[in-house]
Amino acid sequence: MKTILKITNLCKSFSGQTIADNASLNIEKNSVHDLPGPDGTGKFSSLRILSLLFAFVVCFSFAGCSLQDKIEEYSRNKEQCYLNIENVTQFSYKGNGYTILEDTVPDAELGEWIGYIRQLAAVDQTGKVLHQEDIEVSTFQTLSDLADKVPEAAYIIPFLNVHAAPDTEDFLIVDVNGEHHKAVRDEKIKSTDPVFRLKGKMKFESEKFEINPENATQLLFGDKIYQITPDTVSNDKLGNYIDILAENITFDLETKRPLSKDDLNRIDWNGDSAGQEREQWFYTDIYEISGTDITEAVAVKINNCCYIARRQ
Repeated sequence: MKTILKITNLCKSFSGQTIADNASLNIEKNSVHDLPGPDGTGKFSSLRILSLLFAFVVCFSFAGCSLQDKIEEYSRNKEQCYLNIENVTQFSYKGNGYTILEDTVPDAELGEWIGYIRQLAAVDQTGKVLHQEDIEVSTFQTLSDLADKVPEAAYIIPFLNVHAAPDTEDFLIVDVNGEHHKAVRDEKIKSTDPVFRLKGKMKFESEKFEINPENATQLLFGDKIYQITPDTVSNDKLGNYIDILAENITFDLETKRPLSKDDLNRIDWNGDSAGQEREQWFYTDIYEISGTDITEAVAVKINNCCYIARRQ
């Protein structure tokens, strides 16, 4: 039968609680499916995610709108914030300067969404912004392009939305590198306040993580091999941001060998690859794992889920 919907490695969490963890689904035309399980196991939430995706598809197909249009409409009443290009630990909100702290808050303690930065910032070792791009128009490929465009950058940092703090005006909350950091007014910052540390995001200056060209389920770091496992890591267990891969790879599921463009485009006249199963992975960020030495394991984000990669 013809496949009309395929989901691979669906992950979703609310307030630190995992609702869907590495879920996969294949629906064929004219088939009937159910989602068994007790209350609170994520059935309804999964259907809501599918409904939202379907609504976007309908919108794109019949209304002629784009994801960019929907983002702009959704953000229309939010304040645009701007990074300080001389110091990436600072940004402006409604004309006031704020300094980002190392302190973080959990999802459950976010207040009202009041603004956005939504920039990918290429930053040097001193914290100066060398180049930045709008996240709305960036893709995994342009992340890689950005790294190539600014080779002198020490790392690339994503900045997303800005929230108010509930029940207090002492600080704002800004999404940086997948964590929610406190940000205080520049004139109110104290000498004891821990400013967002760029040190610790630059642990590997001479070498970088890369995907094994012979095995897409492994990472290489110099002469070290890290095997990507099916085990996932929740956001609250992630440590410092280490590196970015920004690669999209399709590989043979049996041999784990990445397929070249020629492999993907080649017509199999003899049917030699008829039984070949393929997997597609989007590799993005690499993080430390809280409580685990980096020489033992790291977390790598693939298809928007963080998996443990253990050193062999």
